[in-house]
Amino acid sequence: MTPVDNVHPLLSGAGTPKDATQSQPERIRGMIRRQIIRAELRPGQIFTEPDLAREYGVSKTPVREALQMLTVEGLVSVLPRKGYMVRSLSFHDVREVMDLRLILEPPLVAAAARNVTAELVTDLRTRIEDQFRDGNTLEDRLAAARDFHVACAHASRNTRAAAMDRSLTDEVMRFYHLMPMAHDHFSSTEERTAHEAIFDAVATGNAEAAQQLMHDHLLEANAAMIRTFYNNAGPL
Repeated sequence: MTPVDNVHPLLSGAGTPKDATQSQPERIRGMIRRQIIRAELRPGQIFTEPDLAREYGVSKTPVREALQMLTVEGLVSVLPRKGYMVRSLSFHDVREVMDLRLILEPPLVAAAARNVTAELVTDLRTRIEDQFRDGNTLEDRLAAARDFHVACAHASRNTRAAAMDRSLTDEVMRFYHLMPMAHDHFSSTEERTAHEAIFDAVATGNAEAAQQLMHDHLLEANAAMIRTFYNNAGPL
């Protein structure tokens, strides 16, 4: 299959909630981004501005702006005279994301413990229950695991760092969507034990323990990710 043959029409995005504060390019960017994170749009898929404009019923200008935002994020690459392509993920990409999370998340969860509120405790408990509830779908488990980490980062009250961490966590979700053999990790005993221990430290305001536990949890998760990536035998 040639690159041009691999052009993929986007889903219409029907049912996607709209934020009234978002511009048209931001909404289009959000819909495309969700499909990339969920691996509905696979690495190597090629888009063209005219095709996407027809798909969304808009002019090429907001589509171009949306794709430029995704290019800056590193989710798509520009193909001169062909369009845009969903970027593949190399081991270097995986390593960068993991290293950045190790830098950001332990001190953020320590700050969350220092700022703990009853609302945060309830939120984190709900995320853990959602992640490990019998019968939940993979998407439910992935979303709950992501939201547990995002809630910890947000509670640090460092909005810039929390936004960076949210972006990194979304990239991790993409890794897992692209590597089905890694799905068991989200319902594993190791994962639940780690999240429960972090929850206990945050809930009791033990910042030092929360930081160390998050560090250890990320090291374990990163090792599992590396094993899975190598078993996958190549870029995603």
